[in-house]
Amino acid sequence: MFTFDYEAMNTKLDLLICGGDSDYARSAAYECYERLGNLESLLSMYREGSDINMVNTSPVGTVTVLSEFACDCLLQAFAVSAITGGAVDVCLGKYFAGRKEGVEVPARERGMFEFDPDSYCIKKTSEGWIDLGCIGKGFAVDNLIELLRDPWEIQSAFINFGGSSTYAFGKPENSDNWKVNLSPEVSIDIPACGLGVGASGISVLGEHIVDARTGEVPKNAPFRTWAFAESAAVADALSTAFMILEKEKIREICAQYPVAAALQPSDGAEIEFIGKIPDSAAGAR
Repeated sequence: MFTFDYEAMNTKLDLLICGGDSDYARSAAYECYERLGNLESLLSMYREGSDINMVNTSPVGTVTVLSEFACDCLLQAFAVSAITGGAVDVCLGKYFAGRKEGVEVPARERGMFEFDPDSYCIKKTSEGWIDLGCIGKGFAVDNLIELLRDPWEIQSAFINFGGSSTYAFGKPENSDNWKVNLSPEVSIDIPACGLGVGASGISVLGEHIVDARTGEVPKNAPFRTWAFAESAAVADALSTAFMILEKEKIREICAQYPVAAALQPSDGAEIEFIGKIPDSAAGAR
């Protein structure tokens, strides 16, 4: 097993590759890191000249032509927002940026955009910013997995990006499955075909989760939540949404889509699973 790590998007990415020789694994990891740097330069709202920064800083009425990566990430972000009834919304970038800096920005003043993914274009129709923070790391993980599988033909790998977005496929050495630990007592086996795991919670950053529908920190939010999906991007965004949504809505989402959830109400409490963890990655990127 070969282990690599890289700093990006204000956190650490850990990459484990099984099989082959060290030079081959190192070359594959190097291309992953190049792709990761490229994605950050396109998707970060804080990078001058990125696609998202250009959209955010453009005057109302401006049409911006997006890269394929930015277009794909936005398409997935808007889809998850629709699935969750707007509990997560990447168009609240200005509100979240103000919140971090202690500046009062009304949550209702969200950005409005006309998005045409077929032509890779987005038009800004009102003041506001896009922030892909709820899905960006997962989207990056999906892209790295895609690279490892093709063209590198890696048969087994594990990626953990900042603890909030994980994807693994294949089998590690001397074991039948990769495992993801949810707590000291609970772990899940990752099917060989691959699975994305998103994690969110209040243990590290405190009450940083905000309901995009109201602009308020949800009352009685769980201590931790996890989402399991065929896409790391979807799992990343849904793990945040599961911190906000009522349990009945989570059950509805898990029944309607190939995703599952796990909720831990408080530190040390029993973890409750909702839905069936996907065992086929046929829909993965």
